[in-house]
Amino acid sequence: MKRHEKMWLAILGCLLAISVGCSKEFDPSPRSPGVPRIGNLRVEPSVVEPGGQTTIRFDFRDQEGDVRDVYLALRKEVKDFTWSKGLSPQVISRGEYLGLTEGTIEATFTVSAERPLTPLGTERKTYTGQLEPSQPAQAGSTRVYEVFVVDEKGHVSNYLEARVTVR
Repeated sequence: MKRHEKMWLAILGCLLAISVGCSKEFDPSPRSPGVPRIGNLRVEPSVVEPGGQTTIRFDFRDQEGDVRDVYLALRKEVKDFTWSKGLSPQVISRGEYLGLTEGTIEATFTVSAERPLTPLGTERKTYTGQLEPSQPAQAGSTRVYEVFVVDEKGHVSNYLEARVTVR
């Protein structure tokens, strides 16, 4: 194989790795009966100090009443036209909404100002009310959180985004 062919293969491999790394870990299921849907996302307060708490609320509907997991992810932080990649989704509620065909999901969490002690993806944790950011929360930044639910059959709902401004 010639040198320039190896270079192009290496570039193609890098581009493929980047595109796979940018995809969502949970792809939403096609809209059909039995797939949960979420909507009407509210964030209170939407402006917090680093280390402050915020509450998200959103409505869900699932014909089969088998919503098993509620996920929350810090997708990115934006400040001065630059952004940082966030964290993988964390389960914030497991089994709490089983048997309900509709309702409102609520979660309160702390907008942490601390750097995590371990690299991303090296350890699984249970939800403690705090999402650990990949970088400390910066004053004047906007954090983008994402929520979705998964039912017993593995159907993934649509995604909703919430923005929280850190003063």
